[in-house]
Amino acid sequence: MSGILGIVSEYNPFHNGHILHLKESLKKTKADFTIAIMSGNFVERR
Repeated sequence: MSGILGIVSEYNPFHNGHILHLKESLKKTKADFTIAIMSGNFVERR
């Protein structure tokens, strides 16, 4: 049975904390696949 990890995120700029978030999420869920839903640049904070 395969699992899918879904993440809603704003990874801009992408940094080491985001990598840690992804790794820990994968470790806890043991998911086989990851889907990240990210906002476009028109809604990101500046």
